[in-house]
Amino acid sequence: MSITNNGKQKRNKKKKRLIKLLIIVIILFILLMLADTLLLQHRKNVDREQRKAEAIAALERVPTVTPTPAATPTPTPTPIPTVTPTPVLERAYVFNPEDYLGTWRSENGRVKIKIKKLSQKSVTFTYWQTNKKKTASCKAKVKKSVAGNATRFSFTDSLGNVAKGYLTFDNGRLYVNIKTKTKAEGAKVHPSVDTVMIKE
Repeated sequence: MSITNNGKQKRNKKKKRLIKLLIIVIILFILLMLADTLLLQHRKNVDREQRKAEAIAALERVPTVTPTPAATPTPTPTPIPTVTPTPVLERAYVFNPEDYLGTWRSENGRVKIKIKKLSQKSVTFTYWQTNKKKTASCKAKVKKSVAGNATRFSFTDSLGNVAKGYLTFDNGRLYVNIKTKTKAEGAKVHPSVDTVMIKE
């Protein structure tokens, strides 16, 4: 009996020693891991501080440049663009007035121009325009000089709208551009066209 008890006690002692050794090894392993992590963190901090110090030193070494009076640029005046007249009005080729006499309309039919008289020097025409619903219209009679193959004009229509624009006579085509400068109060329609007209 005493022999078996002694054997059990020896085995228990060995188990306890092994458990203690295992615990010590685990603790040592954890301590080593912590030490390694702390060492890496310390190295990172040291590297960061070193880079910061190097950057500051490099900035201090850069000389500050002070501009000399000779190096300052002298302001040059900007050229003012010259306004040139519309090229259309500058073209001075001959057109056949008879090709343009009669009534011209816009594609949607809301604008009509009736050219009564036309020569190389002057034009007389009637302008007429209706609104989209065709419930209101405005009219104007215009007589103006011709320059080259175009005429520039302004007029006040039957409703009191003030408009300006030009006609261009180009190889049998009539180009019309008219815009309202001042709209009449209460007017339901005002001159507005920018198109190549169709002869009726």
